[in-house]
Amino acid sequence: MKTAYVHHAESVAVQMMVLYLLQRGLQVTASFATSEQAEQFHSDLSVHEQNNCRTLVAPNLEMKEIEFALSAAAEHMQGLDFYIHGSSWVDEQSELQSDPAAFALTSHRQLSELFLYTRAAGNIMARKQSGQMIVPMLADMLHYSGFPSSPVYNQGAMAYVKSFAKEMTPFRVPVNTLTFGYYRAENHRGTGRSRRKIYDLFTLKPSVPELEELVQGLGLLLDYGQGMSGQNITWGYGIPSVL
Repeated sequence: MKTAYVHHAESVAVQMMVLYLLQRGLQVTASFATSEQAEQFHSDLSVHEQNNCRTLVAPNLEMKEIEFALSAAAEHMQGLDFYIHGSSWVDEQSELQSDPAAFALTSHRQLSELFLYTRAAGNIMARKQSGQMIVPMLADMLHYSGFPSSPVYNQGAMAYVKSFAKEMTPFRVPVNTLTFGYYRAENHRGTGRSRRKIYDLFTLKPSVPELEELVQGLGLLLDYGQGMSGQNITWGYGIPSVL
């Protein structure tokens, strides 16, 4: 059975990713911000899913504690095949306008978390020369249709992933970002033309997927990600093509 450690499972999008991994038959360890969130998520799972999902509270942002948490999870699951570094999809522009100092501290913490957690996961995977790391993101382009946009985190994460991927190449551990397109968000629900209008800036406007459908894009890297590293893979609609 394949195994995965998923960070920031308190995010709704990341919870959908955890459910998708469980549906695919993976054994998952999911970390949450609080014990209440972890207990609520686990209690909402089916009995079969509960048997394959272990929840915990994310440790303090210190390397030793993070390494201990991931090592304990890998030992419990008898392996670590995937590390998925989730994050909340938030609108950085509104955060910057409301409290610039808090925004700077939050951005620093987010990127520090990415650095420390992937380093800890990399240490485990490098020893066995197997595994894969995935950093999911939401496309910044969607800001123009009312979706949250995190350009500071996204660009910082992509730059780091490209650098870290080179370090992990000798150990055969790929590291990639996965950028998702638009989905049917709660604040965009509606009927008819009013619902479609937010997508008018895109030339092609196919049916808008539910979040549960969108996160199935993880399957691209679960199934085929071993042969690429340091890449930003895009999945979904509303993302400009790059030739």
